[in-house]
Amino acid sequence: MHSAAQRLVLRKPIAGSLSLHIPSKPTLSSSLPPSRLLISDVQRRFLTIPGSCRPQFGNLVKYNNSQRFGLRCFPKREHGERQAGGDIYFATSRGLSTMSEKRINMKPYSTTRGLFEVEKHIVPAFPIREHPRALWNDGDLLQLVVNHYKPVNNPNPQDGDVTLLCAHANGFHKEIYEPFFEALVEEYEKKGSKIRGIWFADFHTQGDSGVVNEGKLGGDISWFDHCRDLLSLINHFPKDIVRPIAAIGHSMGATQLFRLSVMHPTLFTCIVGLDPTISPISPFPEHANPIIASAKRRDIWPSREDAIKFFKSRPWYQDWDPEALDIHMQYGLRKLPTPLYPDVTKVEGGENAVTLTTTKHQECFTFWRTTIQDRTDTRDMFRLLKEVKTPVCYIQGGTSVINYGENNKWKMEQTPKPCEMHILPGVGHMVPQEKPRETAEVAADYIHRRVKIWGKQMEDYKADWPATTTMSPQFFEIRKRETKL
Repeated sequence: MHSAAQRLVLRKPIAGSLSLHIPSKPTLSSSLPPSRLLISDVQRRFLTIPGSCRPQFGNLVKYNNSQRFGLRCFPKREHGERQAGGDIYFATSRGLSTMSEKRINMKPYSTTRGLFEVEKHIVPAFPIREHPRALWNDGDLLQLVVNHYKPVNNPNPQDGDVTLLCAHANGFHKEIYEPFFEALVEEYEKKGSKIRGIWFADFHTQGDSGVVNEGKLGGDISWFDHCRDLLSLINHFPKDIVRPIAAIGHSMGATQLFRLSVMHPTLFTCIVGLDPTISPISPFPEHANPIIASAKRRDIWPSREDAIKFFKSRPWYQDWDPEALDIHMQYGLRKLPTPLYPDVTKVEGGENAVTLTTTKHQECFTFWRTTIQDRTDTRDMFRLLKEVKTPVCYIQGGTSVINYGENNKWKMEQTPKPCEMHILPGVGHMVPQEKPRETAEVAADYIHRRVKIWGKQMEDYKADWPATTTMSPQFFEIRKRETKL
């Protein structure tokens, strides 16, 4: 554990081709949807080929790491047959929404230490998606599964109590942040302030949202669809999600909240970015591209106990806080049958078998846009950083894989002030899961400071610029707006 004095704190100074032929009619199994791209046996050398290729929609292809690192189409298979090895099959079935919704436990519950009562909601996502193949059919409507965390010691919130809007990292789900939230509410109350509530929606292809939507997903994902989905969430609960609103996002989720702050410059009082994937180049170094591990990962176990044993043996998860890992085992696994594994009689463990709640296919499609090419969302957000008007606090893992080269320096140079960066030594990319208490200490202090400043700014602004419906005699006088709102 490192004290605040031991953390490195940086503050911004005041100043200023690849060409290949794809057959137009590949031979495919009739059981596979014709508009899906399947990635097979992804390996590092193939992933780093320069250039990009984007097959036309309607062509289903297999990326195969053969001796020539070439491309070939799927051989014809019988219905339901699975190829041995590390192939990824993207399977989506129509008419599954009813089954999916039944698999979501919507009952209220309390967090581990009893500091929050949690209500679950299913709300509509924004109806129009960015990419044409985001949906199975045009007109399909997606939903978000949302957790509302209500602090038990603040049953009657007052004006000025902060609302938190959160977004998670790719491949995970909202519940693994609960140990961080429980530490955060304690640290925030030590400063004499209270949290009104925390609102957290799973990304539309992941966690509970991915289960509810699995019959409607098309496989072509925009990170920034989630920005519009969060606006839809706010519209759904206008009397509950009220200012001051602080945004807390992790990895991909931080990138999404930064983008939302550009869309609505005064929505957030501040943004806390937990190791955000924002960079002018690839956010991950060539030797550690996460899609390699995600594409090859195991995704089915004979029982929940076998899965837990497997996860606890992996070095990645051994760095996690034990409580966060236990929660991941509770919510990150789901029982069969699922669209990927519809027949329990054909898998080891039968009815006891479990798979990932967020499929590895959706995780890979979120890293890449269903093609062997890098997605541009992280670079797009870096370009837009200079337009962020919301105060920003970066909390970076000192050993995080994304903090290679000059990435942290570039973010600080590109982000308008006021902004600050805290680096937690010895912490990897999963900052709030590895060190929930230390992360909460930094976040609580920053949010408390910014909410106090925001409150004073609002008072001054309302005093200087009273509401009016008619032009006053001073309407044509040049007056400087002292407050930055």
